[in-house]
Amino acid sequence: MATAVKTGRDLVEELDALRAEYRGTYPYKPRRFKSREEGAERMRRSLRGGSFNHSFAGEQYLNCPNKEVRRKQLQKLIDEGGQVHFGGPVVSHPTLARWEGKGYGLTDEEIYRLEREDYEPSELIHRGWRISVCRHSHFSVALGTSYVGEGETFLFARQRQTEAQELKRQFQEWGVEDPEQAAANAIVHAEADEDHGEFNQWVIRQHCDTPDLQAEMRRVFEIRLHSWIGLF
Repeated sequence: MATAVKTGRDLVEELDALRAEYRGTYPYKPRRFKSREEGAERMRRSLRGGSFNHSFAGEQYLNCPNKEVRRKQLQKLIDEGGQVHFGGPVVSHPTLARWEGKGYGLTDEEIYRLEREDYEPSELIHRGWRISVCRHSHFSVALGTSYVGEGETFLFARQRQTEAQELKRQFQEWGVEDPEQAAANAIVHAEADEDHGEFNQWVIRQHCDTPDLQAEMRRVFEIRLHSWIGLF
């Protein structure tokens, strides 16, 4: 049976407390590597199978009947799909990831091959699970899944922005030809995810407003948290 309904603010505080509890056992690790090859290995894992961004973000958009929320989610799709297509300055997130990979020494040929490889089974399962949640759950729960990752950036925005600049300096130390471009993935995410995380939080506060929805949000948030931290 679902518990009594909470205020949106109290529900968000509960989710943030759950995040903090997990982070107490599994601390956040900044994106700073001991060697260029260590960064390359991390990017190989990230690039394998191609970008996952629009699979779930598009489902979140299609699943939402609320016009105000849909407009905000559409702007997010534009941000991540590449503002350059609409006269803006930011390229697509997959392009940013490729730039970072090249900063670690990956070639265009290797990136092309990695993006066309199959997912590992565990990766396929948790990505398929998330797409299913975003397709079939209430839009507040679907969008709430993004509060795990983007919400963490929102809560620690200054730290993430500092880390992005430190990564740029690391690329400079390695002699990367264009350290600004190589670090753009981290820099853009540190800025965009702050805004997106605030949006996710607002959706949860405003629209996750019944006992059943809040119970589902708790369950989904914790499962997504396991995936985000890397427990499966």
